[in-house]
Amino acid sequence: MALLQVFGFSIANLLSGVVVYCYYILFGFIIANILFSWFPGYPSNRFLQGVYDIVGNVARPILMPIRSRMPMLQLGGIGLDLSPIIALIGLSIARSLLLLIIRNFIQPVTG
Repeated sequence: MALLQVFGFSIANLLSGVVVYCYYILFGFIIANILFSWFPGYPSNRFLQGVYDIVGNVARPILMPIRSRMPMLQLGGIGLDLSPIIALIGLSIARSLLLLIIRNFIQPVTG
């Protein structure tokens, strides 16, 4: 721990950075999943198909529990899936709570 403090790093700052980076990575995957859902067929390119599958495999475990508990909003003949919005709000709340815990409980202990 002293070595980290010699170089100007602290455990609390490192944890805060990890939380923020994970938030933005998951945020990006959910936004990409929204965009990919507008084009339901698999891309013909093998690389794009891999990207499509990776995005789905990361976003699906976050979105499916919300989708199973909340029906689609019906607007005339159009169904609107609100699960990505709820997931992004939940991620934002989780990020805020984790940063609050790090700032108030971990930073005073680790310095």
